[in-house]
Amino acid sequence: MARVTLIRHGKAETSKLGVQDFDRPLISRGQINASAVGAFLATHRMLPQLVLVSPSARTRETYDFIKPHWPDEIAVQFVDQLYEASASTLLQAIIDYGGDLSDIAVIGHNPSLVVLLNHMVGDGHAEQNLGYFPTCCMADIGFVAPKIRDLVSDGGRLLSIKRARDL
Repeated sequence: MARVTLIRHGKAETSKLGVQDFDRPLISRGQINASAVGAFLATHRMLPQLVLVSPSARTRETYDFIKPHWPDEIAVQFVDQLYEASASTLLQAIIDYGGDLSDIAVIGHNPSLVVLLNHMVGDGHAEQNLGYFPTCCMADIGFVAPKIRDLVSDGGRLLSIKRARDL
């Protein structure tokens, strides 16, 4: 079974005059929550083979707080196209970089993450509010396909969704 784990970056500083959106760092709550997400994924053996990370400061920093909880052999790729990406661009990056792998994670931004999540799982989540995907939220989606390159984009099943406040 192929798995895609979508992770929204941690809580970042609010926009300030003179600071580009791309450069906004995490606040302490975002750092703590990112660390909790990393620990949760490790404890529950939900580790990816590859992590795709948007190059923004808040996504890189989210990865920096997740990474200490994971083994060193998990590969990471910082992908410029993930910043301000559409859901279709995000999906294409997952397929292109995931290829022959079976487990991949993405640390990115809304609205692309929430739009892609809803596309991937379709109507199979009536008991969950998937329109609400706050900072440091993670969704684990399973596919019948054995490899990422073989997945049907709207054929996923929501395996779990965790919000930082639930960890």
